[in-house]
Amino acid sequence: LASEGIRFLKRGDWSPAQREWISAFFFREVMPVITPIGLDPSHPFPRVLNKSLNFAVELEGRDAFGRSSNAAIVQAPRVLPRVIRLPRELGDSEYCFIFLSSILHESVHELFAGMKVLGCYQFRVTRNSNL
Repeated sequence: LASEGIRFLKRGDWSPAQREWISAFFFREVMPVITPIGLDPSHPFPRVLNKSLNFAVELEGRDAFGRSSNAAIVQAPRVLPRVIRLPRELGDSEYCFIFLSSILHESVHELFAGMKVLGCYQFRVTRNSNL
């Protein structure tokens, strides 16, 4: 694909200008449609949608309500495409793409104000499916 001018950029390869655009995209497009679910002893593990992309987030600290939480689940919004094309002027080839999962990994700390994100782990649950 690279020889045809199609690139999929990894987080480590993002330029400062690309990071700025991606951050703005997260706040404009992703954050309004995402709802993190805190996990604690009083709340059972949530039922995640079949074949949905999810992230287990390991946390440290207290939330805005003063509660201590060690983990949360963030489901990737299904209303957004999984592959996002960067504006042509920000790419170093004709077609530059980033994955929605990379944007979520990079920006997940924005969802947990006042807490430290120790880790973010992607997972998918497949139920009753023929593989």
